[in-house]
Amino acid sequence: MDQITTPRQRRPELEQAFAHLAGLAASADLTGISDPLLQFVAVIRALMPRYGDVGAAPALDGVEVVPVDAGGVPAEWVVAPGADLAHRLVYIHGGGWVGGCPRDYRAIAGTLARLSGAAVLMVDYRLAPEHRFPAGLDDCITAFGWAARHGPDAHRQREHEAQVHLSLVGDSAGGNLAAATCLELVSRGARVPDRLALIAGTLDNQSPPDRTATDDQVATAESLAAATAAYLGPGGDPSDYRVSPVRGPHALLAGFPPTLLQVSAIETLAYDSRNFAALLANAGVRVNLSIWPELPHVWHAFLGLFPEASEALQEIAAFVNRSIDR
Repeated sequence: MDQITTPRQRRPELEQAFAHLAGLAASADLTGISDPLLQFVAVIRALMPRYGDVGAAPALDGVEVVPVDAGGVPAEWVVAPGADLAHRLVYIHGGGWVGGCPRDYRAIAGTLARLSGAAVLMVDYRLAPEHRFPAGLDDCITAFGWAARHGPDAHRQREHEAQVHLSLVGDSAGGNLAAATCLELVSRGARVPDRLALIAGTLDNQSPPDRTATDDQVATAESLAAATAAYLGPGGDPSDYRVSPVRGPHALLAGFPPTLLQVSAIETLAYDSRNFAALLANAGVRVNLSIWPELPHVWHAFLGLFPEASEALQEIAAFVNRSIDR
């Protein structure tokens, strides 16, 4: 007898998140835009400023935001009361390489700053399609190196680079940029992060056919392909390891620091995280692969809806703090 199956029931909060995101996408003004790729860009730019705006926003009283020039790259320090200014975390935001900015991430950055005790540098890298690969990546590499030498207190004597504990975190396309930044730092013999955390990174942008999702309404195959096309432009090579870090040479991957990968089990990019974790492990890198069930892409932004949002940021905070001798 054939087994009778019933449709999978989503948790109510997941339905609420997906409905919110669908509403934001539908609100994008596409007037006069006929090019499908530019329509995609307009939708992402309409979505990012309010991506996680469901429920009460976290209270960020006392958290200071300080705009800076990070070696020619716009950025902002996000600093909570009592922060250790020699403990720094560079955060690279997502948005399909075409959208997002530090302002959109104030809730995440402020919460992570409080949980970790680190000063968080949000990088405002150049976006595609106005600035295609490798412009955004170059900005991230520059800002990371700058953060090793400069803290949020401009009047304080600069610490020697060896005295600074420096981590790198990125989500989605920002996870791609964080991994690619690390690959480039290793290849140049430059300082690598003490800890690397990748949140649902787009790490295999050749779009293999088995890169599928259980239930993903955000990072779909179509949206990922559009983001990659906007990032690279005509003739771009998605097999370049700076675009698809899963193609990184073994010798470069072996130079990675301890790495945490977080991803939702139901999303398309679980494929990327699982494969990249296996590659790092095979290269002798200490890897934590943290898979969370039934959550939307970069659920960390939904701090007013999912308790797992703050729990995931707490996991990152604990991970980046683990090597610090307090």
